[in-house]
Amino acid sequence: MDSVSQIALGASLAHVTLGEKLGRWALLLGGVIGSVPDLDVLVPYEDAVENFTYHRSWSHSLFVLTVLSIPLAWLCKRAVPKVDVTIGRWWLALWLVLVTHALLDGFTVYGTQLWWPLTTPPVAWGSIFIIDPVYTLPLLVGVVAAWRYPWRHSRATVLAGLLLSSTYLGWTLVSQQLTLQKVKVTLAQSDIKANHILVAPFPFSLLWRVLVVTDDRYLEGFSSLLDEDPSVALNSFDNGKHRCRDWLDTWPVQRMDWFTRGAFALSSRDELLVLTDLRMGIEDDYVFEFVLGERRDAEWQAVPARQLPLNIDAERMRRLLKRMFDEDTDLAPPTLTPAAEVDCSVVRQVAARAVN
Repeated sequence: MDSVSQIALGASLAHVTLGEKLGRWALLLGGVIGSVPDLDVLVPYEDAVENFTYHRSWSHSLFVLTVLSIPLAWLCKRAVPKVDVTIGRWWLALWLVLVTHALLDGFTVYGTQLWWPLTTPPVAWGSIFIIDPVYTLPLLVGVVAAWRYPWRHSRATVLAGLLLSSTYLGWTLVSQQLTLQKVKVTLAQSDIKANHILVAPFPFSLLWRVLVVTDDRYLEGFSSLLDEDPSVALNSFDNGKHRCRDWLDTWPVQRMDWFTRGAFALSSRDELLVLTDLRMGIEDDYVFEFVLGERRDAEWQAVPARQLPLNIDAERMRRLLKRMFDEDTDLAPPTLTPAAEVDCSVVRQVAARAVN
């Protein structure tokens, strides 16, 4: 989730648990501690795929955060010994701030390794967009009230903000399931066997992007809760895996396969081999794409993974907003060409590494 939401959530929880004793300092403490798990972005890794897939790993582990909250509670107790707060209350407040950060990230589509160091795939319930004002605004109202008014007058407002934001978070799961049922009906009618189905929201969790992954293709469609059509129109694309099968055993591809549950594609563009995370963005406008290889003298060679810059099509974004209310809005990409146009079978293998 975005940093503003995480800071507001941490500040709200700290105010409820510590505000009576610390006043405004509880808001500051909660906001700072609520940002701690995201400091893992400061850790450099070897290449872009590692940076991408090791974010939200150890720093978002419920095990690690639970252990981390113990010395943090002890430090806070030692730092302000005159404040009448027990070590147990310090621990509970800090633990709540830390673990709710990780859990909230689990509701987005990116992927959060809540159970690290276990090698289970990242948790990505994917029911809320990374920036959603409906979730964040109630928390911010509570934080502003807590900053302006004493604890006894603002606590109810902060609790109301937490309740409203949590209720909305629950509603996003319901909305997601309603859309998922439409997708399953559509797939059954079309006799499509899916390896993985992703139903990812846009802000307000009214419009949903549908991604269906099969062995050699992926299908994309859009569904709004306001649609009258009981089915979901899906466009089909080649995922390029059969054309680039010699790359499937390389570490970056294996890592992405694990991280995305198979929701990735391989394609060749201007003598570059590109790996695309299909979960975030829309066809032809994906957020995370990585160069894995280059073609030199008619031979594909592996290179350290680097991320391609994001290009946002403003016109397609405008049509996405319109699609929330008008199911006849055309969201198809400019071209419906296969993901890989050339054979990528000649490759120099990179050194083997553990996937997890």
